Amino acid sequence: MRPLRFVALNEEGTHLVLAPDVPEAIDNGERFLVPVDDRLRAGARGDMSRLGQIEIELESTLRPRDIQSRIRAGETPEQVAAVAGVRVDRVLRYAYPVLQERERLAQQARHARVRLADGTPAGALGEFMVEKLSLLDSDHRLAGWDARRLPDGSWEVLISWSVGNRQSVTRWWYDVSARTVTPADAETSAFAEGPRSGQSVIVAPPAESAQRTFAAVGVPPAYDAGYEAVHNGSVTVEERPSVNPGPAPPVSDDERDHRARIPSWEDIVFGVRRKRT
Repeated sequence: MRPLRFVALNEEGTHLVLAPDVPEAIDNGERFLVPVDDRLRAGARGDMSRLGQIEIELESTLRPRDIQSRIRAGETPEQVAAVAGVRVDRVLRYAYPVLQERERLAQQARHARVRLADGTPAGALGEFMVEKLSLLDSDHRLAGWDARRLPDGSWEVLISWSVGNRQSVTRWWYDVSARTVTPADAETSAFAEGPRSGQSVIVAPPAESAQRTFAAVGVPPAYDAGYEAVHNGSVTVEERPSVNPGPAPPVSDDERDHRARIPSWEDIVFGVRRKRT
């Protein structure tokens, strides 16, 4: 690379005139012209940010403002770089502050109050998601939080989570001024308005559970089997018409005398016989 020196500004003032940095004795009169443009001005000031912006404007089909708008709408730097036709590091220079903005909005939404269509009080979104995901056996600590700005200027919060191999995303409209969130689609509404941890579901106990209970208290096997048959609905109870037995027949003297001869409890325990009357 040959060193050059500044000679003059051309008559139009649009170019710098440069010459090889050599002694005049061996100067062959060769001159170079460098256009005075925004890149040269930014480079002369040491303004690297402005210089990078100009390079993107020259190399890319997207302006820096367009890059930031696409990032704010939810695209990744890699996606924008592919569209712009530039390296990812060129995009990151303008994407970084917007990515921070998205993260900040997502964290703010954790404390926003959830509003459901049925009017059920739900508290803050962060606590609400912990409760709902715990019911699904999903680790809330692995959930991903993000935010993006919609074309109408409002913000949408996206929470990605998984149960086993199933991947799901819930979408919430975030009212920044009111600090509230509402479900943004039907899937999120179904997720939000499903069972809560404070609601109980009554489930009939299985037959084997009842059998273990009877065995623990020493109920005879026949009764145990009878309970299982009734519980399973395999026993048919025959309905019989009710019959009025009418008045009891009179007791004869012989029957009364036979009943009196049956020893009482005191006779058995103390060996005492009551005097017959």
